[in-house]
Amino acid sequence: MLDMTFCCKGVCDTFHEKPLSNIARYEAGQKRCTLCSMFFETTNLRCPCCGARLRTKSRNKKHSWN
Repeated sequence: MLDMTFCCKGVCDTFHEKPLSNIARYEAGQKRCTLCSMFFETTNLRCPCCGARLRTKSRNKKHSWN
């Protein structure tokens, strides 16, 4: 059986971006990995560390621009 679990491998420490406010991070094009708790600036949809899908929008409805 194929194991599809994701886990942080610790490589994200070399990829993480400079701190910004949470709203500015998404506006700047950064994406968040919920497993690694890191923001990345990448065109990929998957985390470079664990392979989980990256968040592209804030979960807070006050900051949603839709």
